[in-house]
Amino acid sequence: MDSITQFSLGAAVGIAVSPKKTPKIAIISGLLASLPDLDILLTMINDSNDLDSTINHRGASHSLFFLTLVSPLLALILFKFFNYIDYFRWWLITFLALTTHAILDSFTIYGTSLFLPFSDEKIMIGSIFIVDPIYTLPLLVSFIYLMVRKKPWLIKGKSFNTMALVFSHIYLLFGVIVQQIIVPTGHAFATPTPFNSYLWRVVKVEEGNISEYFVDIFGDQKTAISVKNQQSLREINLKSVNKYAKFSSNFYNLEVDNNQLILQDLRMGNIKNPVFSFVIAKKIDNKWKQVEPRRHTIKIDINAMFGG
Repeated sequence: MDSITQFSLGAAVGIAVSPKKTPKIAIISGLLASLPDLDILLTMINDSNDLDSTINHRGASHSLFFLTLVSPLLALILFKFFNYIDYFRWWLITFLALTTHAILDSFTIYGTSLFLPFSDEKIMIGSIFIVDPIYTLPLLVSFIYLMVRKKPWLIKGKSFNTMALVFSHIYLLFGVIVQQIIVPTGHAFATPTPFNSYLWRVVKVEEGNISEYFVDIFGDQKTAISVKNQQSLREINLKSVNKYAKFSSNFYNLEVDNNQLILQDLRMGNIKNPVFSFVIAKKIDNKWKQVEPRRHTIKIDINAMFGG
């Protein structure tokens, strides 16, 4: 999910768990929840190419095992500086802020390494878009109210922060249920279009064809398009293709553009203009020669992302 959502969720968790419900606690908890995404900086420094950076994001820093291991140490540091909360409560805040970040990310289509080092499978439920105001706004409102009024919002004696957490996660569950109704059988996925859970994008990969259509929660289908599934190109044994196939759960396609082999991720954007697209090989003397993968610049069609 986006940074504002992760910060807001972390802050809401901190307010819910802490015996002292202060702006400082909310900010610290929100910052803790933002820590896993610092792996973006590490991938930029350590990874040699764009494709590896894409694959390695949401790696070890999103592993429930590693986050559980690091939680006691971070809690100890916080307890040393802010000992008006006992160590156990700091540990609980830290553990929940970190792990809820990773778990929430797994509900998007990108893929999250929840179970490293025991499994390198990327969990990609895909039932919520990476930015969804309906999920985020109640949590953000709770945080802003606390910042302004210096105390939690109570409505008839009930905590609005608790209400926000319950509402946002009922909405998250709603997305999972709708997805299971919409997704077709076979090698296919269904994921919401940007900023909502009303209109969904469905992609199905078959032997000779990749089809995409949009359907709303009432089952009304819109705008079906398709492209050729380049099965023959998939026989090219390139390391980058094999790595990305695993990362994307085989939701990818290969295209040829001006003697360049382009690897396209089918999960984000649309099948004709994917968000992630990489040049991975060039044709020289009628043979494909692997090159250092780099992002392939495309023009994103916003209307097409909503079935327009």
